Amino acid sequence: MNYLLVMPKKLSQGADTTSIIFPVGIAYVSAALKKAGFSVFTLNLDFPGGDTYSILQEMITDNLIDVVCTGGLSLDCHKIKDVIDVSRKINPAILTVVGGGIISSDPETAMRVIGADIGVIGEGERTMCELAHALDHGKPYDTVDGLIYWNTGRELVKTLPRTEIADIDSIPFPDFEGFNYGQWVTFYN
Repeated sequence: MNYLLVMPKKLSQGADTTSIIFPVGIAYVSAALKKAGFSVFTLNLDFPGGDTYSILQEMITDNLIDVVCTGGLSLDCHKIKDVIDVSRKINPAILTVVGGGIISSDPETAMRVIGADIGVIGEGERTMCELAHALDHGKPYDTVDGLIYWNTGRELVKTLPRTEIADIDSIPFPDFEGFNYGQWVTFYN
């Protein structure tokens, strides 16, 4: 399977544009997936310019994307939902995964509002690798700790909580380049 990790436009930007925070979590997840050998594409919707639909359509179709992953904080809800909704307009069969503070803080509410297929609760580096392994091998992911997802009856199911990563040095350095960090720093500073 091919995975697209998407950083929504102007993520974590409230009314005060001087307090924009780079979402390092998605960069850590990207690095972990790449290190584990999964087929990963990354996209920061702030770069290149253009509308979300056109940018996502090109990435999804050109790279035969099967799974779109995104995330952020609660204040980013409408931006995250937009990525999910647009991805489904492009390919109704695409699987959508959301992580970050929005899911970890209130998983059930966030899943109902955003409508993603799967949510990652807590640290996503190991959870996403285990989920990707299950998806790549056509195995059920109900045994992957740290998930919330919709079952076939359209009910939310939570798996066991994921234990925190004890040895932070065991995870790879964030994939900043994958999300145009150099452009991002220049643009927002």
